[in-house]
Amino acid sequence: MKAKIDIFSGFLGAGKTLLIKKLLSEKAYGNNTVIIENEFGEVGIDGQILRECKIDVKEINSGCICCQVSGNFGDAIIEVINQYNPDKVIIEPSGVAKLSEILNLLNGSRFQSILEIRNIFTLIDVRNYKMYLKNFKEFYENQIKKANKIVLSRSQMLDRKAIDEIISSLKTINSGAEIIYDSWDNLKAKDFLKNNTLQSEIKSNNSTNFLKREINHSAKEIFENFPIYINKNVNIEEIEKKFEVISNNDIYGNIIRAKGVVEDCKGIFHQFDYVPNEFKSRNIKWSNVKVLSIIGSHLNRTELEQLFSK
Repeated sequence: MKAKIDIFSGFLGAGKTLLIKKLLSEKAYGNNTVIIENEFGEVGIDGQILRECKIDVKEINSGCICCQVSGNFGDAIIEVINQYNPDKVIIEPSGVAKLSEILNLLNGSRFQSILEIRNIFTLIDVRNYKMYLKNFKEFYENQIKKANKIVLSRSQMLDRKAIDEIISSLKTINSGAEIIYDSWDNLKAKDFLKNNTLQSEIKSNNSTNFLKREINHSAKEIFENFPIYINKNVNIEEIEKKFEVISNNDIYGNIIRAKGVVEDCKGIFHQFDYVPNEFKSRNIKWSNVKVLSIIGSHLNRTELEQLFSK
C-alpha cells in the first residue's frame, strides 16, 4: 500500500511547524505517521518542537533539499518508508526550498510504487506577502504556483480589504489552488484536510518542464544561514530587545527569519521565533543545544556576533 504524502511548504516563518502541530493535536493523523523535517543550514530546531507530539522525526541537515534534492532527501524518503512502513508521511521542507524541485523528485519513477502525494500546502504570512514577493520572487512564486492548497497565516492581523487584495494577487499566480484564509482559531483540522485528492491538472502541472522555463538559482546563492551558539544564560526579554535593534538597523543585513533556544538564569529553556514584525517565545522542557539560527541575505556576521555576545 502506498504511503500518503502531505507536503507543507511556505517561506521562512510562514507557520508550517505551527500548522502541523495544530493538525497533530487535533488527531488529524494516526500514530503510523512520520514527519520528515528539513532545515536550511547547520542547526535543527523545529525537529525538537515536533518531537513533543511523539511522532518520529527525521531531520536532514547534511544535504539540504533546496540545493541537493536528488541526493540526501530522496534517500531519506526511501529509508523512512522502508523502516517505518507509514500510512502517512508529512514533509516539511526548508522555507527556501523550491517546491517544484521537491515535486519533480517525488514524482520520479523511484517513488511511483511506494508513495502518493495527497496534499501540497503552501503557507503565506500575510503581513510579509508583498515584501517577500518583491524581494524573493523566484522562490516565493515557485512555492505558490505548485500548491493545490494555499493557507494564509496571521490573517487575523489584517483587515478584510487587505486579505482580499492578497487573495486576488495569489489567484493571478495560481488560479487553481484552494485558498484557506480564515483565522486558524476558527478552523478545525477537517477544514485543512478536506478534498484530499490532487486534481489531474495539478499533477500534470508539476512536470519537470517547469524548471526549464524558470530562473533556477539555488537557495545557497541567495540566502545565508548563520548560527550563533549561546553558552551563557540569558533572559528571553534580552533576546527580544536585540531583535528590536535588528529590526530598526540596517547594519546587520537583511534578516528574514531567526529561531533558537536559550536558557535563562533560573534554568528554564525558551524556544523563540522571529520574522519581521513579530517575536514569539515559549518555555520548553529541555534542549541539548542553545543556539540562535539566523537566515537572510547580506548578513553582517561580525556585527551580529558582537550584538549577541553583549
